[in-house]
Amino acid sequence: MDEIEIELTNSTPFTLLSKDFPDLTIFRWCSSEVDYVEMYGPKERVDRASRKLKQITKEIHSFVVISNSQENQSSTAISCRCNIHNSTIRLAESTNLLWEAPAVYKEGKERLRLVSFSDRELRSFFDKASAYGEVNVIKKKRIEPGSLRDVYNISLKQLFGSLSNKQAKYLSEAISRGFFDSPKKVKLEELARTQRIKKSTMQEHVNKAKLKLATSIEPYLSLYILSLKE
Repeated sequence: MDEIEIELTNSTPFTLLSKDFPDLTIFRWCSSEVDYVEMYGPKERVDRASRKLKQITKEIHSFVVISNSQENQSSTAISCRCNIHNSTIRLAESTNLLWEAPAVYKEGKERLRLVSFSDRELRSFFDKASAYGEVNVIKKKRIEPGSLRDVYNISLKQLFGSLSNKQAKYLSEAISRGFFDSPKKVKLEELARTQRIKKSTMQEHVNKAKLKLATSIEPYLSLYILSLKE
């Protein structure tokens, strides 16, 4: 079996929404009954995107189940009207692939993680998906059948729930800009200046975030060590 991370540029509704609002990050969870969508970014842009999502919902003859907005964030559940022509997720399922939630939409592109049981089924998916737009493989790795459960069994809340919003934000910024690379691609002073905070404040948030994250990971690391073959 293979685990594949792909990036798609297509004309599905959520990808088009992301194209209209490239500065937002959109997450999507989908069942056969409900699409649950979270959007993050500047409040004004999130509000506009939420209104656009409601418009799209009407266009696909669906309806909003529940909607909630907070500062820089919105969450919306809509009745699912997905099919293989307007949803990469449904297309993946139609070719016997598993998908790992959530799907992520950013800058007009959809990113999705899939599990394939055979090369034939994977090729079938790529052939069909390519008819709707560009498909690129970001990452691919072989996984053993007995390890499939490992793909799904850790939640975001378990890993990151102990971090404050600022700790999560500043740690993510430090990682993405190469603060932990060797050699470092960015200095702490620059990170602090970008966030308009003191160097000591940035250091404190990053250190606390690292400690909390390490503490959250430790139980899973211990289990993984036990599973290793000598």
